[in-house]
Amino acid sequence: MIRAARLAAFALPLAGLAALWGWSDHLSRQGTDWLVPVAGYDPRDLLRGHYVQFSYDWPGVGAAPRGFDDSLGELCLHGVAPRLESVSRPAPGSRCEHFARAADAHSGYPMGLSTGRVYIPQRRSAELTRKLADPDLRGFVVLRQREDGTVTPRELRFRPLTGAERQAREAERAAPEL
Repeated sequence: MIRAARLAAFALPLAGLAALWGWSDHLSRQGTDWLVPVAGYDPRDLLRGHYVQFSYDWPGVGAAPRGFDDSLGELCLHGVAPRLESVSRPAPGSRCEHFARAADAHSGYPMGLSTGRVYIPQRRSAELTRKLADPDLRGFVVLRQREDGTVTPRELRFRPLTGAERQAREAERAAPEL
């Protein structure tokens, strides 16, 4: 009897941890994935761990592409997943089909709607460091949006710049600074 009680005392916490891990894994696989343009990579973050910190480059009217104020902590995503066409700030009383909110904009980790960070496996760090530095590539983060609106950055993807993106970049470089 004592042996069974000791075994149960040992097995019960392990079963609880396994259940919590399973539930967490299940939740992490739920939601809709969106491809969100990113800018302002911080490659130094790779030196502090296997993470890349970035700024979201939200498209559309109503959200500043860079330096977006996280104090609101909410956005309305427009488009058909995974293609994000634009974002806007939710208007009071209006319906937002794809509501997004920061996981924890006030924590010590950059998980708001202006910046994010994504884990990079060691085997891919050299490849991603090279792609992050390539000016001819456009970076995107796969952003998972859960039913409650919470968004989580999942992975980085890249594609070559389009002609319009190249022209916009050249025009930005040629514009005089104020």
